[in-house]
Amino acid sequence: MSCALYRARAKAALASAPDLAGVTLVSAWAGNFSASDLPVMGVATPRERGRPGTLNAFEREVLLQVVIKRLGGAEIEDQLDRDAAAIEAAVMGAFGAERLTLTPEEVTTTLNGEGEAVIGTAVVSFTLNYLKPLRG
Repeated sequence: MSCALYRARAKAALASAPDLAGVTLVSAWAGNFSASDLPVMGVATPRERGRPGTLNAFEREVLLQVVIKRLGGAEIEDQLDRDAAAIEAAVMGAFGAERLTLTPEEVTTTLNGEGEAVIGTAVVSFTLNYLKPLRG
């Protein structure tokens, strides 16, 4: 499989997650969104590492991240916690059904209140491990 397929699988799972209904799924993470664009969510695979595995394959480790940004108020951290739990459940369910080894690694949240409103961001990180055959 490829990183593109892993991202597609995660996006499909997130798009069908009832707890994330109303969140716009963006295909490319551009960084800046106006308050009227929120909530938005994106999937990225920013890192892939390799190391010797077997005589015929390398072990590969992919960092899969789901980022959600939403406009918030006093309860934004609680909402981000709910979002992170929904993201984890959806992604783990989709990859588990395919018998792929996916490990939830970390959830980070940040709040930015420097603009007109508070914008909360949660990043849910997973590690995906697989064997990639050596090419002759």
